[in-house]
Amino acid sequence: ETGYQRRVHGIKENVQIPVIANGDIMSPEQAKQVLEFTNADGLMIGRAAQGRPWIFREIDHYLRTGHILAPPEKEEVRSILLEHVTNLHQLYGDVLGPRIARKHVGWYLADQDKDRSFRKRFNAIEDCQQQFDDLNAFFDNI
Repeated sequence: ETGYQRRVHGIKENVQIPVIANGDIMSPEQAKQVLEFTNADGLMIGRAAQGRPWIFREIDHYLRTGHILAPPEKEEVRSILLEHVTNLHQLYGDVLGPRIARKHVGWYLADQDKDRSFRKRFNAIEDCQQQFDDLNAFFDNI
């Protein structure tokens, strides 16, 4: 428990409106601990979802069953990441899209690209199609 969680707990005991807890909730186990300690009505997840959008289903599964959900398969991660990059390219265009995609790709691949060699190469790519080609090649080789 943290000072923040103690404050949320105190607030929850004294108000009649929904209270949402947040703050460095990085795992399903932490989510459960925060909910149990604070009695909050919900959670807000921030950084833990960067490059790991499936954390919400992991938390939901853990809260319902008490069991850790298996991580997504490589092909599911590839599919989610490629869709995310596609959406970034569409939203920001052919110049800004690839640049903005870099940090998102870095979040997704932080655990697979420990030496950061792929991210170093990827961060130099300015072309949308080349980003897709390199991401697919990366997933083909892990």
